[in-house]
Amino acid sequence: MQHLKEHLLKTFTKYIQIESGSEEDTNLSPSTPTQFEFAKILKKDLETLGLEDIILTEHCHITATLPANIEYKVPVIGFIAHMDTFPGGTKGRTVKPQLHKNYQGGDIVVSKEHNIIITPKMSPALNDCIGHDIVTASGDTLLGADDKAGISIIIVMLQYLLKHPEIKHGQIKVAFTPDEEIGFGTKHFQKDNFKADFAFTLDGECGDGIVAETFNAFAANIKVKGVMAHTGMAKDIMENPVRILSDIISAWPESKLPETTCRKEDFICFTALTADLEKASAKAIIRSFSEEGIKQQAELLKAIIAEKQLKYPNSKIELTLTPQYKNMKQVLDKHPHILKLAQEALKEEGLNTEIQSVRGGTDGANLSFMGIPTPNLDAGYSLPHGPFEWTSLDVMAKVLKGIIRITENNAKQAEKKA
Repeated sequence: MQHLKEHLLKTFTKYIQIESGSEEDTNLSPSTPTQFEFAKILKKDLETLGLEDIILTEHCHITATLPANIEYKVPVIGFIAHMDTFPGGTKGRTVKPQLHKNYQGGDIVVSKEHNIIITPKMSPALNDCIGHDIVTASGDTLLGADDKAGISIIIVMLQYLLKHPEIKHGQIKVAFTPDEEIGFGTKHFQKDNFKADFAFTLDGECGDGIVAETFNAFAANIKVKGVMAHTGMAKDIMENPVRILSDIISAWPESKLPETTCRKEDFICFTALTADLEKASAKAIIRSFSEEGIKQQAELLKAIIAEKQLKYPNSKIELTLTPQYKNMKQVLDKHPHILKLAQEALKEEGLNTEIQSVRGGTDGANLSFMGIPTPNLDAGYSLPHGPFEWTSLDVMAKVLKGIIRITENNAKQAEKKA
């Protein structure tokens, strides 16, 4: 275990210090050039390992193949992680990792200067990490474990399997995707480069088990073109886009916001807005575990906008709804053997094997509907997207051993059927 942890720390430290944040509204794919620079480094690392069929596409998807070391036919397994980190979390700054060895409970002081202190109340997963080696950033950036912990686990898994040919496995596919954090991880994904029968994303939070259910997700874009007038002579003329947009947002029920919901409750989150006296726009994300729920929320938003259009008749209010991903449960329910394979392997490593839903999404949601059933596995990190983010090297090592066991058990099952 210690040897694996050392390899994981070395690989992880290398990757998190490479800037690769994604950005919304660049209209580029990938959204940032830094992701391509990171992709080139990963491609070189895969080439050094000697993998086959290494492809870096024009849209920054990397795929590669570890050949089987057995003769009989085995289902092809894929492992996937995303290269981008949360927008803005490290832009212009270098991640400075800190190793907190042999965590013994209580608070983790990341930075007194920035008042970044991680408490078990804030992150209950710490209670299951007594004795672990914990990695954080230094307080002024996120860590980037989401999802460079997943990438590191996959890379070290490949190293380990190549050094231990006695572990029998079938063909293994790996893929690294861009722009997952902004909802475009599988946009332009070339399935023909990744011919896996099923796959696993390594992008789950510490202790969360096996994720087989996600939100259905829509993006909403509201645009308002108002009526300008001199403020001193605006009576019965002006229709202020700033006020109109505020009116729309404030009309949304407070009981259906992310900050007022939990578990499987639906919500809309208004994520950005710009406004002046001529025009205004807002972005939002709509989330529901059921297709009926997301339709109901979309209809409610349409109704609110229709009401405001009547209130401000000379203005123009437009709503655009864009599907982002669907709940992968409806696909994975048809492939229980994949979940069972993961459960049996991860249980042997002492990891949580409960089948879970997550209030979010993964690349696996869209991949599942592309014909590659893809549940999500723990990657050992917690509190992502900010300076409180941390990861356990011990959990990462257990996950690493767990996915190695998945490949090994997959081959053994196929041998019995051969």
